[in-house]
Amino acid sequence: MNPGHPWSVVYSDTGRAALASATPEERAAILAFEAQLSAGPHNLGELYPDRVGGLYTALLAVRNRPAWTSVLYRVDEARREVLIVVIVSGP
Repeated sequence: MNPGHPWSVVYSDTGRAALASATPEERAAILAFEAQLSAGPHNLGELYPDRVGGLYTALLAVRNRPAWTSVLYRVDEARREVLIVVIVSGP
């Protein structure tokens, strides 16, 4: 790993669709989270147990309060890339 070099953040088709349909407040929170991911993705979410590994889940605050907006993302160490897999929002 190269500390100081930003991580590439990309969206899956599902992640892009969720971003497009998010409220303005949710979109702002997601884009702020994307900026944090590019600085370093490992300490922002909780490691989610799956067969492949490198999958994290994070609960976002929307308008300074915890909301039901979660981001599931995968960290690819070899490519130094973060893939936002899905964004889930609720009332």
